[in-house]
Amino acid sequence: MIHDRRSFLRAGSLLVCGALLRPASIFAQANTTGVLSFDAAELKLLDFVSSYSSIARITGASVLGHFRPDSNSGLRVLVQVTDFVKAADSLLRTPFKRFYAKENSLSFVAQNAGHVIENLSAVDFARRMAQLGGKENAVFAHDALSYDPVAEQLEDPLAALSANEIRLINRPTKTPAALAVAMRGTGDARAAGVPEGSDFATWKAQLVRVMTTAKAAQPIAAAFVRELPAFAGLAGSDDVKSALATPLISSAIKGALGMTAKQAVGEFDRVREIFGQSYPDSGVWLYVILGKQVKRDTRGWIDPALLEDVHWREAFDTASKIEAAFETPELKSQA
Repeated sequence: MIHDRRSFLRAGSLLVCGALLRPASIFAQANTTGVLSFDAAELKLLDFVSSYSSIARITGASVLGHFRPDSNSGLRVLVQVTDFVKAADSLLRTPFKRFYAKENSLSFVAQNAGHVIENLSAVDFARRMAQLGGKENAVFAHDALSYDPVAEQLEDPLAALSANEIRLINRPTKTPAALAVAMRGTGDARAAGVPEGSDFATWKAQLVRVMTTAKAAQPIAAAFVRELPAFAGLAGSDDVKSALATPLISSAIKGALGMTAKQAVGEFDRVREIFGQSYPDSGVWLYVILGKQVKRDTRGWIDPALLEDVHWREAFDTASKIEAAFETPELKSQA
């Protein structure tokens, strides 16, 4: 049965109830010190960063999410490095068992949350921080948030915290990019436990209510697949099911992958029943949506840049494990 699509489309006002309401007192403290919450893995990350730099900023949605103690939004940290030899030496003693490193970026998953560390020179750090605060570079107001974990000071140049909602600043004009923004905004809202702003919710509803043509389906479906792991991890499977039921996404998936929304939801539930909670939902969804396409042709669906994304890489690894499990004698008949 297809999940009620209003879950993905629900207006911000419907979220202000029960545990999803974030107390206004938290926002009242936004300019004070020590307002963010970190779990043990995140404290270990910050301690690791402090071993080679005293200047770092937590940025964007990872700031917004950490007003909520049980958020799984992960950390995205920009680090100013003056001694890259010292930073490289610290990497040899990293406390993280499994991580991906490329150039000056390090990413890993801990407790189902994706974390990213970017090590930058002083010049690049200053440039990135200047860009971070600019309205022209932000899609959402919370993209400009930054938090200094040493001084315990928060910067909110676009007043993201004042409205107690996810606020859209710049709207992409192309449908694939717009869908990616819609999914990211919903994921950020769910992870932070804040409502979607009415403007964003209305724009998103208008975006996904129109069916796409078979000719235009592939780039839209590819955008959905790119955002799917993070969306499933942050927003949850109920929102994935409701998103699949919208005219835009259901028609794109059907046109590009030959799969109906009902088939996708049914297969997810079937695979989840077989494996229980052995695998996170993001990997199960990626296996269900993209599994058959990967066997045929990955062009237009998977590229090296995607595998650098912490959420996508972890989900792809999980999907590969599920594929391998179905090749075993015990499960081959259920593949």
